[in-house]
Amino acid sequence: MNAENSPSPPPAGRDYSLGPLLRLAGQRASAAFSEGLVPLGIEGRHFGVLLNLVRHGPVNQRKIGALTGSDKSSIVRTVDDLEARGLAVRRPAAGDRRAYAVEITDAGRELFAHAEAVAMRVNGELLAHLTAEEQDHLRHLLRRFVSP
Repeated sequence: MNAENSPSPPPAGRDYSLGPLLRLAGQRASAAFSEGLVPLGIEGRHFGVLLNLVRHGPVNQRKIGALTGSDKSSIVRTVDDLEARGLAVRRPAAGDRRAYAVEITDAGRELFAHAEAVAMRVNGELLAHLTAEEQDHLRHLLRRFVSP
């Protein structure tokens, strides 16, 4: 985003710009990350599921939805995509034969390693215009904002 299409400051005493600014920031980050993932043949939603499988091990689809903030049908579609590519598998969940746990495969771990490198590169590019101190401050404030 350049200065021409960045939002203008609100009138004094009428600042409700937080939502629009966060939306624009999210769109910018999402677009850059999506572009970086194209060569790997995945999207951000796939990365989110793989990330949580790496962090939490095998989990059911309901928990993946909670961890990623996605609805049930989106998670089913995303896990279907990952299974079709051999990046994840569904296995019967221990202790509940009605449920399935999703587990990352070796191919999924390998692809995730490449996707994680893309995420780190894109993150660096998005924040490059900020000083190291500003980057740390932004992360700190965002963490406080999402977990009051």
